[in-house]
Amino acid sequence: MGTHVAITRQLSWQAMRLPRSVLGVATAALFALVAAACGSSTAPTTTTTSTLPPLPPQVFAYVTMVGPGSNIGSGHTVVPVNVSVGGNGPGAALGVGTYPDAIAVTPDGTRAYVTNYDSNSVTPIDLQSGTVLPSISLGTNAGPAGIALAPDGDTAYVTDAGAGGTLGDTITPIDLATGKALPPITVGQGPEGIAITPDGARAYVADTGAFVPGQPGNIGSTVTPVDLSTGKALAPIPVGNAPAAVAITPDGSTALVANVNSGSVSPIDLVNDTAGSPISVQGGPTSIAISPLEPTVAWVADSISGLSTTGNLTMINLTTDTAGTPIAVGKNPQAVAISPDGTTAWVVCYDSQTLVPVSTKTHLPGTAIHLAGGPYALAVVSRELGPGVTSTTTAKVSGGKKKKKA
Repeated sequence: MGTHVAITRQLSWQAMRLPRSVLGVATAALFALVAAACGSSTAPTTTTTSTLPPLPPQVFAYVTMVGPGSNIGSGHTVVPVNVSVGGNGPGAALGVGTYPDAIAVTPDGTRAYVTNYDSNSVTPIDLQSGTVLPSISLGTNAGPAGIALAPDGDTAYVTDAGAGGTLGDTITPIDLATGKALPPITVGQGPEGIAITPDGARAYVADTGAFVPGQPGNIGSTVTPVDLSTGKALAPIPVGNAPAAVAITPDGSTALVANVNSGSVSPIDLVNDTAGSPISVQGGPTSIAISPLEPTVAWVADSISGLSTTGNLTMINLTTDTAGTPIAVGKNPQAVAISPDGTTAWVVCYDSQTLVPVSTKTHLPGTAIHLAGGPYALAVVSRELGPGVTSTTTAKVSGGKKKKKA
């Protein structure tokens, strides 16, 4: 499939404020003692106001749940996970459509959009309040799989892979201001992964073909560029077998395509839309992530295949187009995303039901977070938790005359 809170923060909020509350009580008591010692019953008051800085941003991973094992396709939630240092881990699940295949977050980090493969819809989530908003219908048998948002945050583009024994061949734009689906754009068959250039001019769509069991047709091996200003597809670009995911470098010069059945990643020169020599990885690549803070490195999730007995995360040096040593993470990884500070690659492993952090500096995996329910797609965002806290203390001070010495 496409590769790809209601978290209560009262406890952490109180922990931040408690020392200030104790200090406020002590300060008020001290002023009261001073006033009593001075013996004035008509003492004026003074008010002291102090403002604490805003709470530091927290990092959340939003993981879609598609159902575990033989129940794959039955899941219908997104689980927010506080992955900050000292974070409280998984929060309450958010109900979306059935088989949440992919998730994307707006550039300002305030809203997420989830494609629901079996519900033929896209569900928006207000990330600030943790509120699930009304779903956007895409029509019968659309089979929404991948999703990408335009850099200006105005439009989402959803790949229509086809569902219920059908094979789709379109992408559907969604006007995010109105929540309305716009006329679809024809691309290759069985489109799944999609990425948009940083300037918003083009989308690149992975034509996966009949990758889902029961779909008619053949496995695909092309990527289709789409001119978003005209809504027209351009000439398809040959890549490897079963291209499932696409990522574009921050400078907009190169697209990387994960070829699941070929065990490779194809780099595409976006100046002339031609694919270079494929880069071999150990396993079937399902997802690719590139951090703007480290634009010469790509991180690839490699699922189980005939070439690999475990799931891996593989770093690719984009300067030399060479793959590094695979890092074992968990069984059947399906998605990878980089933390906003660029220090961690987070990997969702479907079969081991885990979310695994990997240091982008040491390449060592950290402690996995267990997520029962078939974790599948992933987005990682940084969020402000709240404004600064203002406290005010009022106390009486002496306004009388000093006693004369006898």
